[in-house]
Amino acid sequence: MDSVTSPRGATGDAAGWDLRPMALDDVEAAMAVGEAADAAQAEAGQLPPRPPPSDAQLEASRVGHARFVQRDGPGAWVAVSEGQVVGVAESVRRESFWGLSMLFVHPEFQSRGVGGRLLEAAVGYAAGATQRMIQSSPDPRAMRRYFLAGLAMHPTAEMGGQPDRRAIPPSLPGRDGDEGDLELVAEVEAQLGRSRPEDVAFGLRDQRFRLDVVDRGPGRGWVLWRPDRLAMLGATDDRTAAVLLWRFLAGSEGEILVHGLTAAQQWAFDVLHRARLTAQIRGSLFVDGMAVPVPWIPSGWYF
Repeated sequence: MDSVTSPRGATGDAAGWDLRPMALDDVEAAMAVGEAADAAQAEAGQLPPRPPPSDAQLEASRVGHARFVQRDGPGAWVAVSEGQVVGVAESVRRESFWGLSMLFVHPEFQSRGVGGRLLEAAVGYAAGATQRMIQSSPDPRAMRRYFLAGLAMHPTAEMGGQPDRRAIPPSLPGRDGDEGDLELVAEVEAQLGRSRPEDVAFGLRDQRFRLDVVDRGPGRGWVLWRPDRLAMLGATDDRTAAVLLWRFLAGSEGEILVHGLTAAQQWAFDVLHRARLTAQIRGSLFVDGMAVPVPWIPSGWYF
């Protein structure tokens, strides 16, 4: 994707909205925009309906959105109309990697150029980056925008449901991990061409998350997860990645979800189909300047 210089301040629009850098005071409003956009996609049949978030989930979301302002401020922007936030874009920069973590526009302001302007602003944070990535929802307008911006499109699947625990191998290599394993995470990430140790460390501040690692034998890897969802995973080889995915399934509770799987992650489909989970095609992963990392599972926010 060609770099686009982001605006240096608020920029007006004839349709009645302005663009400006996101502030901490915008967090609640940004969350509300995301909820409204998701609800509209669910109503259109593009996403499944979601249950109301718990208080713990809401607080984790607040902390996560605030981190974009605090850690990646140049990549976080909002669209504002009459003092109200009507769109939000948040992105990350890790060394030579840039990723668009989210872009939401309130349904009442969609198809008015808001999303395109937010994308331009967020892409300004990508100046000098050699690798770019976007995880897209199933919204056809979003996927069209990202593809026409010059990124290669890789349709993605998510798999979820109640795992068949009879399929889980009885003895799995690996161990529980902690912040002392962040050097291992960094070494594995270097082989994948990524850099997520600081994002793993951030995730571990939330007591709902666990880290499992494999650090003995020919392969090495790690997986960050909570009982209902795999957050992100990285490994040096498919076999080690499969072990880590099985470890997540063994520790999970109730119905679970694994998302962001492209055709490059056949090892993951093998495990999840054996566990009798259900696959749904959901959106796409867009990349530029890189191949889809393997074996790897992305975070919805931190890739």
